[in-house]
Amino acid sequence: MIDIIIQNYEKTKKELLVDFNKDSFFENWQENETWEVSFNVTKTDLNSTAFDLVDYESSVIFNGQEFIIKQMTTSAEGQFVSKSVTATHIFYTVQDGFQYNTISGTRAINELLTHVFNGATGDMGFQWEVVNPLGKIGRVEQENFGNANCLKLIEEIMSDYDVVMIPDNKRMTFYSRSDFGNQIQEQIRYKYNTDSVKFDIDTYALKTQIRGFGKKKEGINTENPKDSDYVFTPITYTSPESEKWGIRIQDPVEDERYTVAGNMTERLKQDLQDYPSISGSVTLKWRITPKKGDYVPFIYEPLNIRTYIQVVGLKTYPALPNKPPEITLSNTKKTMTSILASLAKKGVI
Repeated sequence: MIDIIIQNYEKTKKELLVDFNKDSFFENWQENETWEVSFNVTKTDLNSTAFDLVDYESSVIFNGQEFIIKQMTTSAEGQFVSKSVTATHIFYTVQDGFQYNTISGTRAINELLTHVFNGATGDMGFQWEVVNPLGKIGRVEQENFGNANCLKLIEEIMSDYDVVMIPDNKRMTFYSRSDFGNQIQEQIRYKYNTDSVKFDIDTYALKTQIRGFGKKKEGINTENPKDSDYVFTPITYTSPESEKWGIRIQDPVEDERYTVAGNMTERLKQDLQDYPSISGSVTLKWRITPKKGDYVPFIYEPLNIRTYIQVVGLKTYPALPNKPPEITLSNTKKTMTSILASLAKKGVI
């Protein structure tokens, strides 16, 4: 059963929406990109009050989450009037705020989030927290961070710090990508619950060399320090993949938390994207129940793939229990390279 509440923009009226096309309803979440619901409804004697509340900027409340109607098509056929609605999660209204001021320097993610919301124009009402128990979210050099709407700034933060953000209405929780999601046992397997697999591969961000700068010696404040000004000589890591792809230099890591060269080397190996980006999608034969960010066992014998792949997109149809979700997959560095090797062996790439 699907319960949808419609609330007007002024938040003075609220009605349960009944007698709508439940088969048309879907929920679509794509990591760090979108979260929306969509449905069709025709005006009847049973739903006339709620139908009139379905309007631009009205709220759709589903599973405890608030979505704002941003797209709507109204049509009429004879005496019947219908609306086709797409409502976007309320988090995305963060774009209505603007932070004019800028900050620079090596900053922690908390500092940037504080800057985004402290002094931003508009009454935002947003809250946030960062889940970082192992300290994996490091400090990043920023230059003139700000002077943009708050959504754009949050997108910059997610990219710079390699984090995933999950909103709960107006509360945002940020996770290190490697800490997000759980391994589940429900598998996706070729000829078992899928016959169709699609991979997208690109090399836009492929790099094979990266340099890391750790802590500066006491009293060193210059903006252009020499190698000798650091506690340890800056580390340059070159991937073995350079033999295949040549030298392609990634932006350096500058993190004053590092005082040991070996620790920096491990960080560089982790950060360097020395593999083509790979994402995939599957069409399933029946429903499985992964959650956002879960790692599912993925077995695809034709390409010799047996690994865990992270769910980064889910499109579900709550009113159609026999209709499986549409799942978008992406992978850790280790998984990406193993998949790439399998594809190469099969002559796919």
